[in-house]
Amino acid sequence: KNIIYLAALLLGFLIPFGILYLIDLLDTKVKTRFDITNKLNIPFLGDIPKSMTPNEIVTATSRTGTAEALRIVRTNLDFMLNQVPEGMAKTIFLTSTIPGEGKTFVSVNLGATFSLSGKKVLLIGMDIRNPKIQEYTVTPDNKGLTNYLSSNTTPISDCIHKLKGFDGLYVLPAGSIPPNPTELLMNNKIEELFVQLKKEYDFIIVDTAPVSLVSDTLLVAKHADTFVYIVRANYLDKRMLNLAEIMHKENKLPNMALLLNDTQSKKGYGYGYGYGYGYGYGYGY
Repeated sequence: KNIIYLAALLLGFLIPFGILYLIDLLDTKVKTRFDITNKLNIPFLGDIPKSMTPNEIVTATSRTGTAEALRIVRTNLDFMLNQVPEGMAKTIFLTSTIPGEGKTFVSVNLGATFSLSGKKVLLIGMDIRNPKIQEYTVTPDNKGLTNYLSSNTTPISDCIHKLKGFDGLYVLPAGSIPPNPTELLMNNKIEELFVQLKKEYDFIIVDTAPVSLVSDTLLVAKHADTFVYIVRANYLDKRMLNLAEIMHKENKLPNMALLLNDTQSKKGYGYGYGYGYGYGYGYGY
């Protein structure tokens, strides 16, 4: 009887631990920053916790964990951008491996965070195949980047709008979805556009397309001073981190750094972390 009881007790411990081990073994999603930093030799900017107000933009009075994390990321980006000459806008491009990792959310809120520090910031929607910036910003018309690039008569000033509620935040939306996105992004007007805008703003935040699907982001990458590569926790497969490593090794995304988005809720320092973002693979690529 004693042997049976001992065997039952051991099985009672081993079976649950075995099940948990198998679940962990079969779960290939990125969970924490250590899944990134232990695997990749790429600078790590920080992580953004799950937000309870995913459709709201950070304001001067925001004291949520998301807002505090964005301020930390802003500080870390200042170190990444210390080589940019004075008098020229610092251009920050954001991308991800696949759709749904929150790059537009981070782009908009990062732009707001910089503008709240007294900087003049331009937010550009350069994911012209499936623009998302309009979900966070309200503009008087549908004019945007694609309208400027496809027309010889539309001045860029007609496509840039000041964001209500922010003194120094302006937005250049993606505009109408074009039938020839790749050709538009290869237009010489892109070069002229950045030359002009870098003289007018302190920071330019650019929301670009995911790099695993199309070549759009690589076409415009040379205009970036730094690239923020978004990885969404509990969403991206760890095996897909190899693409980020390739991009970094081959220097296809200049001055690249990783940012972990949508991390699990934590408590501390007087504020609760939170960031919810109902995302799917709804990209029409």
